[in-house]
Amino acid sequence: MTIKTEGEQTEMSEGNESVLIINEDVTVIEYAPKVFAYLRQLDGIDKHQLKKSLDPEENREQAFKAGESSGKSGSFFFFSKDSKFIIKTMTDSDLATFHKIFKKYFDTVDRRRKSLLARIYGVYTIKMEDLVPVHLVLMGNTKKFKEEKNLLRVFDLKGSEINRVNLEKNLEAKSTLKDINLQNLKSEKLLMFTEED
Repeated sequence: MTIKTEGEQTEMSEGNESVLIINEDVTVIEYAPKVFAYLRQLDGIDKHQLKKSLDPEENREQAFKAGESSGKSGSFFFFSKDSKFIIKTMTDSDLATFHKIFKKYFDTVDRRRKSLLARIYGVYTIKMEDLVPVHLVLMGNTKKFKEEKNLLRVFDLKGSEINRVNLEKNLEAKSTLKDINLQNLKSEKLLMFTEED
């Protein structure tokens, strides 16, 4: 997949990645580093802020607690100590799907700078000797948007219909809705989409 940023071509493929060998047993692969650096730059995030937010010593407690708060899918995730970022594991299927939608995702975020789509700032694979590789996604924490006074709806969308509905009876504007809730609102014409959506 080829992405163009400021006149240069960038791909999210095995041919375009940054590899860091921590020691002979641990290798970190960063996919499309230039593209994700560009997306971070759009939101005013530089490498110094990232390094500070993700400092291993500062985040040790969050990482150890992550297993206690893992998602229903069994994914491992935690918020950085300063709550600016989320690190979450991806399955092989998640990674393959993201490879497929990466160009559209990039184009959307690049064109619609004020979009409330979750911000993805990096995708990585960690390989350790004798262990199954672990895929990670680095995301911005969008929880802060729940404080917006003009916010109508909050969605957690996965592109699936399996267990993807919030069945609460008295949903508030800030309740997190899911894929089937979105479909129902659209079919009931309670949520309108334009061609730009």
